[in-house]
Amino acid sequence: MRNLSWSVIALSMMVVVPAVAPNSARAEDTESGTSTPAAGQDASDSGPDQGLAPATGDQARKPKRKAKLVQASTEGAEAPKFFGGPAESNHKYQTGLSIMPGSGYRLIARYNEHHNCGDSSGINTKPVCAHSVPFFLDFQLSFGVAARADIIADLRFGLQSDPTILGGHQFALAPGLRFWLDQDVALKFYTTLQFVYDYMDYKTFGPSNSDYGVRNANGLMYDPIRNVGFYLQFGESIGFVRWFSIDLDVGLGAQIRFP
Repeated sequence: MRNLSWSVIALSMMVVVPAVAPNSARAEDTESGTSTPAAGQDASDSGPDQGLAPATGDQARKPKRKAKLVQASTEGAEAPKFFGGPAESNHKYQTGLSIMPGSGYRLIARYNEHHNCGDSSGINTKPVCAHSVPFFLDFQLSFGVAARADIIADLRFGLQSDPTILGGHQFALAPGLRFWLDQDVALKFYTTLQFVYDYMDYKTFGPSNSDYGVRNANGLMYDPIRNVGFYLQFGESIGFVRWFSIDLDVGLGAQIRFP
């Protein structure tokens, strides 16, 4: 009987243990938050969202919030203006056109004492003549080749008769370079180095019609916007051929630049 009882207990364990084991394994999978696909089912059929925890509210709102920020920044950005806008630190690659009225003072030392140098007291009375520079109008074309340098060409038209010639008006051409001493501010100093060609028609009498020399101008320019500037300029011109002359002039000018 005792052997029969142990045989019955052994058979009962063989039946109960296999039945309980799958249930316990399934319970552990449920508690750990994972699931095992059924036999014969491909893992890809379960879908990308199966077995993953749902996104929280903050995570779900992040893409929308980022999209709104990108849209707001795009709408708030201003398109570059062809004319106007904030002042730039320099005039690199800008083409400028300037106009400047002015006047000044002139000293002349003659090579020939018979030439009229504009002395109001008479001819041949003084070795050095001194008189005002007739009122003029300067036009300037410029191009910024670098952050600190412009190529320039000045055209000067005398609006009054020159004292050295009755009824004659001055015409001068002065190409050269302008150098900016301060390039990172809207209010900046500059200086120039120029070659000067000066022409006045003295007919067959008097000195040479053409004169050659050098010029330096120093000024202060203020740019309220990127395409406009206003400046105050002091200049010195020295001529050598007609006679030895020194012209000191001052003027107020305005400039427009593109683009």
